Amino acid sequence: MKIHLLPPELTHKIAAGEVIERPASILKELLENSLDAGATVLQVELVKGGCASLRVTDNGAGMAPADVPLAFQRHATSKLTEFDDLYRLRTFGFRGEALPSIAAVARIELTSREPEALAGTMIVVENGRTEELREAGCPAGTAISVSRIFENVPVRKKFLKSEATEQGACLEAVTRLALAHPGVKIRVLNNGRPLWDLPATAEGGERIAMVLGKEVGAGLLKVTGVREELSLAGWISRPEVTRANGQGIYCFVNGRYIRDALVNHAVLTACRNLIPSRRYPVAVLFLTVPAGDVDVNVHPAKLEVRFRNPRAIYGLVVESLLAALAVVAPVTTGLPATPDAPAYQTRMEEALKRYTLFGGTKKTSYRPGASTPHRSGLLFGTPGGARHRSEGETNIYSPIAAGSGEDQPAPASSPQSETATENKALADKAAASTKLENFVPHPGAPGTDRHSPPAMPSPEAMSFARMTFLGQTGGTYLVFSHENSLVLVDQHAAHERILYEELRRGAGKGSMAVQPLLLPEVVALSPGHYGLLMEHRDLLREAGLEVEPFGGHTVAVRSLPALLGQLNPRQLLEEFLEQLTEEGAAGSWPERRERVLISLACRGAVKAGQPLTEGEVARLCRDLDRLPFAGTCPHGRPVWIVLTAKQLAGMFKRT
Repeated sequence: MKIHLLPPELTHKIAAGEVIERPASILKELLENSLDAGATVLQVELVKGGCASLRVTDNGAGMAPADVPLAFQRHATSKLTEFDDLYRLRTFGFRGEALPSIAAVARIELTSREPEALAGTMIVVENGRTEELREAGCPAGTAISVSRIFENVPVRKKFLKSEATEQGACLEAVTRLALAHPGVKIRVLNNGRPLWDLPATAEGGERIAMVLGKEVGAGLLKVTGVREELSLAGWISRPEVTRANGQGIYCFVNGRYIRDALVNHAVLTACRNLIPSRRYPVAVLFLTVPAGDVDVNVHPAKLEVRFRNPRAIYGLVVESLLAALAVVAPVTTGLPATPDAPAYQTRMEEALKRYTLFGGTKKTSYRPGASTPHRSGLLFGTPGGARHRSEGETNIYSPIAAGSGEDQPAPASSPQSETATENKALADKAAASTKLENFVPHPGAPGTDRHSPPAMPSPEAMSFARMTFLGQTGGTYLVFSHENSLVLVDQHAAHERILYEELRRGAGKGSMAVQPLLLPEVVALSPGHYGLLMEHRDLLREAGLEVEPFGGHTVAVRSLPALLGQLNPRQLLEEFLEQLTEEGAAGSWPERRERVLISLACRGAVKAGQPLTEGEVARLCRDLDRLPFAGTCPHGRPVWIVLTAKQLAGMFKRT
């Protein structure tokens, strides 16, 4: 194959591909150019969330007529004069790549005027070619309109997400800029309607409350720290204010937003003993580093950096955050009680906390003095007051619903009839014997699905309810004896599969049982998340979450799926938004609904390390036996494994 030179049109598109990923990438570059020009007022106008077009208007320094066409030439810049300037950057842009890259994949119309000039300049560039260049009347500053985005690169255009998703990405770009520059007034419109109007403020904490919500703003702790030539300033939320993912952690280095695993890890290390597992703080941090000690050229969009002394950065972040969080907990939280406590003893204690064996009616713990709290069977029941959205549905199967005190399951058509006495009766009856055959549902029993084939969970047609329950190990795995085999069941995976099947059944028939909230949960969202939520409001309703606009970017959660009625409505909403943000809104409606249902089932399932009563184990077995497929959880992990007598003999060298 012979080597040949690529035509300029193709090289320009390749270069653009490194910088321009989606409309939000374009918006980021334009906003940073405005800030470099000294703008204090910005207006962003989106059409169809930025998918059709976007426009940025600023009151910055403007451009001289001779500089306007030069701005669209490759490697043209006002910020570099020699090579070493690359490592002394104090501005956002420098390569002269943004405008020509955007023009290679879209149409740009730019008007600009310096404050002292009588007239401005207008230029139109499309597909890398200048279509028009002339004098024009315009206000001081610069206005850039970008349209026909990716029309000449259809392969790239088809990878764009929905309008709401792309709008959310654009608003996230505005969010980052707004947090870093509270003194800049910002207005955002979409399809001519105002989305955001942020006045300039001298106080960064006030801007955080405007952008990230009053709940976050009300619980901020100020962060300051200095180490040699490094300094850190910013804010972190109090431990009770957390998020479902790390997207609430914003880090800026010398004013530039970055994504850095080192800094994020340092933030989580400082908060490790103060917030729940798998929850994340909200933090807005500003690192000031000597320009020569940080390389911002390791990522085409400059989202990643390389520090000359990462260890010092890590230590500064951890120390500063611990000092800020000291007002709510000692900085030594989670460390050994005394300085001379052996490290291995601490690790051993942690390990022993996770190893507890339960068998028969007696719970034997391998922790001295440990006790097992009694668990109410209501954890697995449908909360009282649940209602069905479809009036015609009268027999909705409710997994792991509390029994009626008889050998057969209680009718799921009347979940509100379950009482604490009935739950106790079932638990007491189960505790009388470790043999659980009494819990096997028979054809025609109330609550049994007459339309689904009575599928068993293994090729040998084993019934979990007919196995001998031996106990629970590690607070996670249920241990059964079946004929000559040992069966281990992952309680979280099993319950997750049960909840998923019920949620899927209800969503598919439009008959999801819902639990109305006595007082609606009001949740303030960012503009991006609000738009995303409103686009998928019907999907939420199918999943059992009724959400209504509550003014501004606030929503009210009116009801939850009855199966998940014990969960926090705010956190369920966060789980939903996390799914849409991470996975995007790609795929068909059923595929998106499936992802949401899986997430909700995982959230509502009994957790690993959670002790279960024998009555709850009995109900879990009964419901597993009813499922058409119980081999794996919705994520594909195994629900149960079998160790045969032959395998056990081999392990003990008895073959």
